[in-house]
Amino acid sequence: MNVLHIIESPSWTGAMAQTLELMRGLKGRGHSVSLASKPGSILWDRTGEAGIERLAIETRSELNPVAASKLAAHVLRRGVDVVHAHRAHAHSLGILTAMATGCPLVVSRRVSFRPKDNLGSRLKYRTRFVTRIVAVSGAVRDVMIDYGVPAERVAVIYSGSDPTVYRDDLDGASVRRELGIPEGAPLVGKVANYYHGWKGHDTFLAAASAVAKKEPETRFLLVGHLTDGDRMRSMVREAGLSSFVTLAGYRDDVPRVLAALDVSVNCPRAGEGLSGAVRESLAAGVPVIATDVGGNRELVRDGQTGLLVEADDPDALSRAMLRLLREPALAGELARRGAEFVRENLSVERMVRETESLYREILEERGRAARPAGRGYSGE
Repeated sequence: MNVLHIIESPSWTGAMAQTLELMRGLKGRGHSVSLASKPGSILWDRTGEAGIERLAIETRSELNPVAASKLAAHVLRRGVDVVHAHRAHAHSLGILTAMATGCPLVVSRRVSFRPKDNLGSRLKYRTRFVTRIVAVSGAVRDVMIDYGVPAERVAVIYSGSDPTVYRDDLDGASVRRELGIPEGAPLVGKVANYYHGWKGHDTFLAAASAVAKKEPETRFLLVGHLTDGDRMRSMVREAGLSSFVTLAGYRDDVPRVLAALDVSVNCPRAGEGLSGAVRESLAAGVPVIATDVGGNRELVRDGQTGLLVEADDPDALSRAMLRLLREPALAGELARRGAEFVRENLSVERMVRETESLYREILEERGRAARPAGRGYSGE
């Protein structure tokens, strides 16, 4: 098959990571793969390093006629079988491309927020030019169906993790030293791709304050874009936690960071599709606490692969933190089961294989035969 992926990539996020893993996996299975995006991003550079063809387009506007024309020309010139769009602007550009070429369009939906209830959004999600919506969890699927997308046009494909990344020799102790975490201090972390109000950093800090009063040796770590910004620094000061909380900002060594944690917390108040932070923490064998929103309950089976708490409830979150810090046997068992769950159900290989099967299903419905793997233009 020949597949074109479209994405806007202003910063490195879970969507970027999953898109790169999918492209690498498809290429490894012999398919022709190309990426359309704005040059200069981390994804753009890593795609080039992987030997994948790249098409430079401007993605700031959802309805960019120049970008849409370049995409349509690429589809027709290269004989693309499927276009796969991965974010909001890419979604719109993919629709324009599908309209111009008749090429099947797959759209990934990674958040469980309900789309805006306006004419533009309704047309965007319900249009016949979107052949399939890939929901990264059952929670996302349910939201899309409730929004009016026919159930047969929504497929659930869970995002994947590579368990081989999380090796026993990862040096979490060096990360602790680098960040100034006292030796032997219990460390509770929240890893998120960026700071945003719905991510629940305020809930985390409120819970951390309660834990620090009862277990004052505990330290807390925040990782992600803007977690070291002025807003977060002000929140930490206002909570009286300056000596307890480390603001690490963006890190590109998340496996090492996770190896340094005793507990990993994901506490958004809404919106999670299938949390990459939870999935990766489970893969790393770190005990997890998550709020019961979006697709979190599909990863965290309460009392089995982690602990679930209600959103916007700092008291419940602090109790869960204290429980795992004070009950190491429970924490270890949850971590073991969580890692096993990811290995068995959430591998990158499985995500690639199921996406490949979806593409084939679409082409069979269209009465089109996909180009055999390993033949046709490869972009190399």
